[in-house]
Amino acid sequence: MRKLATLLISIVLVPFISACSTAEKLDSALVKATKSLPAVYRINIQQGNVITQEMVDQLHPGMDTRQVKFLLGSPLLIDPFHSNRWDYLYTLSIAGKPPTKERLTLYFMKDKLVNLSGSFKPSNNFEPMLLNTQVIDVPKREKKEPGMVEKALHAIGIEYDEAF
Repeated sequence: MRKLATLLISIVLVPFISACSTAEKLDSALVKATKSLPAVYRINIQQGNVITQEMVDQLHPGMDTRQVKFLLGSPLLIDPFHSNRWDYLYTLSIAGKPPTKERLTLYFMKDKLVNLSGSFKPSNNFEPMLLNTQVIDVPKREKKEPGMVEKALHAIGIEYDEAF
C-alpha cells in the first residue's frame, strides 16, 4: 500500500515540478520568436536621469548640493545610510539593440561636492553653464481714459487702480 501511495504521489507531482522548467523554456522561446517578427512593435524605454558629458563637465569640486541639483536634477537614489552619496542612473532600451546603462555617483562632504565616479569623467576645462535667455523690451502701457463705471465709482469715493 505504501508503494502505491508513493507511486501515485510521484505521478501527480512530476508534471507539476517539470512544468516550471518547461514554462521558462517556453517563455524564452516565445521572446526569441517575437524579436524576429517584423510586425511586432517594440517601444524605446528610457529610465532614470538623462545625464550628458556636457553636464558632467560643468561639475567642479566645491559646488554645493543645491547647485548640483540645479545642474543635474534630483538624484535617482539617495542612500539613507550614506547621505553624502548621490546616484544618478540612466538606462535606454532601444528596440532590437542591447540596453545602454550609464551611472554617475557623486560624493559630498559638508554639502560640498568632493568626488565623482561612474560612466562619465570630467574634462579638465571648466565652462560655466549658459542659459538660453532672450531679452525682450516691453513697451510701457498707455494710460487709458477711465470709462463710465470707473468715473461713477470715483464719484462715489471708490478708487480702483490697476496694479499693472
